[in-house]
Amino acid sequence: MSALPSVSVCLQQRWRFEASPWAALRRFGLAAGLMLMVLFWLQPFGGERYRPPGWVLRLLGYGLCLLLAVLPMRAWTLRRRASQSIWRLQDELLALAIWAGISVALSYGHSCWWVAPRTPSWADFAVFSLAFALPFLLMLLPLLLWQGRADALTVQPARPSAQGGAEVQPGASPQIVVQGRNRDEQLSFRRDQFVCAQAQQNYVRLLLEAEDGPGVQAHLLRLPLSELAATLAAGETACWRVHRSWLVAPERAQAWIQTGRQRQLRLRGLDAPIPVSAEFELPPELPSAEPEAPQIRP
Repeated sequence: MSALPSVSVCLQQRWRFEASPWAALRRFGLAAGLMLMVLFWLQPFGGERYRPPGWVLRLLGYGLCLLLAVLPMRAWTLRRRASQSIWRLQDELLALAIWAGISVALSYGHSCWWVAPRTPSWADFAVFSLAFALPFLLMLLPLLLWQGRADALTVQPARPSAQGGAEVQPGASPQIVVQGRNRDEQLSFRRDQFVCAQAQQNYVRLLLEAEDGPGVQAHLLRLPLSELAATLAAGETACWRVHRSWLVAPERAQAWIQTGRQRQLRLRGLDAPIPVSAEFELPPELPSAEPEAPQIRP
C-alpha cells in the first residue's frame, strides 16, 4: 500500500509538452525507423522465409501506420492541453496509449489487406496483437517516453541573482525563464510582469511591465507563440490566446470594445487595444466599453 502514493505522485509530475508538430513527427518517425530496421535486418517472426513480391514496400507500410497514428493522437493532445494548464506524466501516458492502440489497428488492417491477405476476425486480431504488436510496443513505448523526457525543458527554475544571491521572498511572484531558439536568448521575468505577446513571423514580441517604473518594455525572442504559451502554462502563468497572433494576461483585461465587426480588448498598462478573434469566448463578467471617438483636428 505504501507504493500507491509514490505511483500517484509520479503520474502527477510535470512533463514536457511538444508544442511543435514537427518535433512530434520527428519523435515518432524515429520509432517507425527503429521498427523497420528490426524487421529488415533481424527478420523476426520467420521473415527470412517470407519473401513475396513487393516485400520491402509491404514492410514500409508498417512504418506508415505508425506515422498515421500520430494524427489522431496529436488532435487529442492539443485538445487536452487547451483544457488544462499543466501537462503531466499521466497525460503523456494516455497519449502514448492512444497512439499504440491506433497503430495496432492500422497495422492489422495493413497485414490483412496487403502483407498476408486474409479475412479479419477478432481471434486473428488477438493473435496479431500478442505475437506481433506487443513485442514492438514493449520496445518502442519506453523509448518514446524517454526521448520526450530527454528534450530540454523551456522553463527552468530561476537562479538567484549573482549580485544579491538571496532567495525569493515569501509572497513574491515566481520567476519565469523563457529560452529563445538562439543560444544567447534568455529572458527572465516575474509572473505579474507579463502583459501580452505578439507573434511576428518567426519571432515573438513580448511586452512586460517595466521594473524601474511605470510603462511597458518590449522584448523580441526567436520563438513560436505556441511554445511561449506552453512555457507560461508550465510556469503556472495564465494566458489567453485571444487571437492567432496574440497572448494576453487575463488579470490585465479591463474591458472589450466592438468596432464594426472586430472585437478588441483593452489591457491595463497598454494604450493600444488587442484584437480578439471571433472564435475566442470572452468571459461574461468582463465589461464592455464604448469605442473612443476619433479626434478631428482643425
